[in-house]
Amino acid sequence: MRAILKFLLSLVLVLALLWVGLWWYAQGRLQNGFQDWADTQAAAGWKIADTGIVRGTSPMHAVVTISNLTLTPPADETGQSGTITLPSLGLRIDALNPLVFHTDLPNKISVAVGESVDIAINSSSIALSQNLDPSAFFNKTVYPFRGGDFSAGNVDILASQGSLLVLHIDSITSHADVNFGAGAGATALAVTTNFNGLALSPLFTKVAQIPFNGQISNFSLGATISGPLPADLSSLAAQIRALGPQDKAAQAKVVIPAIRKWAGQGGHGSITIGLTVGPTTAKADANVKFDANVQPSGTADFSANHLDELTGAITNAYPQVEDTISRAEAQLSPYLTTTSTGGQTLGMNLVYGPPGITINGQKVADMPPVNWDTLENPPPAPAPAPGDGSGADSPPVSQ
Repeated sequence: MRAILKFLLSLVLVLALLWVGLWWYAQGRLQNGFQDWADTQAAAGWKIADTGIVRGTSPMHAVVTISNLTLTPPADETGQSGTITLPSLGLRIDALNPLVFHTDLPNKISVAVGESVDIAINSSSIALSQNLDPSAFFNKTVYPFRGGDFSAGNVDILASQGSLLVLHIDSITSHADVNFGAGAGATALAVTTNFNGLALSPLFTKVAQIPFNGQISNFSLGATISGPLPADLSSLAAQIRALGPQDKAAQAKVVIPAIRKWAGQGGHGSITIGLTVGPTTAKADANVKFDANVQPSGTADFSANHLDELTGAITNAYPQVEDTISRAEAQLSPYLTTTSTGGQTLGMNLVYGPPGITINGQKVADMPPVNWDTLENPPPAPAPAPGDGSGADSPPVSQ
């Protein structure tokens, strides 16, 4: 009996030591992972700063906390940049759920753009979790995530150092699934995002006379990308960052061949958009695939109801747009109908591909072939012409 008890105690001690070692290793990986990310962003022109990184003390949670994190992106073509400030940022893995990586975001995030724009983003709850690929624990070359979830509640976007409400959002939810090893028939990336209860500040709504109290009940966005993505996706992203946003021609030489290769290996995708504002619910969805000649084809559907109530409210608030809305209704008249339950409704089914473009079964245009070589090597931008505002064509000023 004594031998059995001694064996069990030894086993418990060994397991405890193994767990403490694993916990210490996991915290080290979290800290090193953050530092690697910061180094990557710095190489792309970002400025990353903090006042310290602290590891957790409980063996039930592998945690590192970064204090006073500031993120400054590269300046744009005008030389302007901004700064995102987070009072703290936590990176956490719990012992009881070791394959879920949590990012503990603060309930207040500050954004400053230049010297004149100061925005605060406040929320009552905010959470980001990502599902880990177990093989990434011991292999730094493996993309570590298989997807994840984001949620935030009672989000307020405020200006003037947090004193002026600009926009309120009841809730934001997002879910993503990732499989970068997907083949031609599998989904590599699927993302869905929902914004519920968006409302502009009552002050702005009243001053600008915005219909429906400046509220949007729901806005949703979903997208899927299927087929084999480039194996060197992270390298491509690094190349694009290194080129900078202004060098469009160089970016095309990197991006277009990757898209062409993806399309030629069975790549396909889809997108959906939903919007509910006032009485109207609108939806759009589209998909694309490619044939043996890497030419795109697919469908797109658009629908909306109660358009008469929607446009009536807009023209009552802004009479100056009545002519514009009337012209749009005239152009869309073949696709508009009226029902007793949906009011004025829009219904369009678009089919596109090498034979041409049809809407609701009627051909409306030819579809020119995609020239991938031209996309990869776009012509240079034309030189500024006289009269472009540079003053080059102005007569000399007499002295």
